[in-house]
Amino acid sequence: MKVLITMDGGLIQAAYVDAEAEAAGLQVVIADFDVKGTNASGAVVEDPDGNNVLVYEENPIVGSDYAKKIFALAEPGGA
Repeated sequence: MKVLITMDGGLIQAAYVDAEAEAAGLQVVIADFDVKGTNASGAVVEDPDGNNVLVYEENPIVGSDYAKKIFALAEPGGA
């Protein structure tokens, strides 16, 4: 089961999952602690440690050729 999270400039760009993760119903949840300037009123909540956080579910992309290639790069020896 594999999950790929892509980031650029500290921002989540996308979440990818393989077929096994999709079949298992894997849920991708993002906890973003960079809440300064957040315009989503009511979206910032307090985490169990008392920190402000923006929490949301990311809809993962399934069956991506790009993700398959990145997953292969992560294998021992890379692709």
